[in-house]
Amino acid sequence: MKEKRVAAYIAFFYLIMTVISYLLWDIPLTKYCRELNLTVKNIAEEVTRFGVSTWYIVASMVLYLFFRYVYKNYLNAARALFVFLSLTVSGIFINILKWLAGRHRPVDLFQHGYFGFSFFGTGYELASFPSGHAQTAFALATSLTILFPRWGIPLFVAAGAVGASRIILTSHYLSDVIAGAGVGILLTMAVKYFFDLKKVKI
Repeated sequence: MKEKRVAAYIAFFYLIMTVISYLLWDIPLTKYCRELNLTVKNIAEEVTRFGVSTWYIVASMVLYLFFRYVYKNYLNAARALFVFLSLTVSGIFINILKWLAGRHRPVDLFQHGYFGFSFFGTGYELASFPSGHAQTAFALATSLTILFPRWGIPLFVAAGAVGASRIILTSHYLSDVIAGAGVGILLTMAVKYFFDLKKVKI
């Protein structure tokens, strides 16, 4: 099936890029970003706020309830539910991966020289992989692009900016952002596949 083949290609691409980044690019890029000037970091601080999932999840659920039970527009209700599920399903998966991986954040590299994974770790410093902000941004971009294809390019540019902000702020490594983006895209595609199976029009 075409969708499964495309998903397999995407998964392979993001897996390879994550591994390459971990082996070659994570530490040099993080050290470079640590030395960036304050203006760049202040801009990144503003951009990174758009990667917080709470408002998108709440807004999509409110829209679903409004269109489903008040306005009785079932197409828009299904679309709002699609966005909600894309964000929440990928978000839950990301948090499970964070716990399984227990990856040290860049702060541990700078302060203690730790780089890599302490599996089943808990706490902020051990929740670097994958990036939840990147997952949110790319799940949102993917779901909205499926609904409104003409907005695809600006949506993914915005998602990329959110991902880049996490690296600039040294909150995550590049491989964390790549993996988060991949999870957001792939699980949104999985939700779309589920909707198609159930013949829910969006």
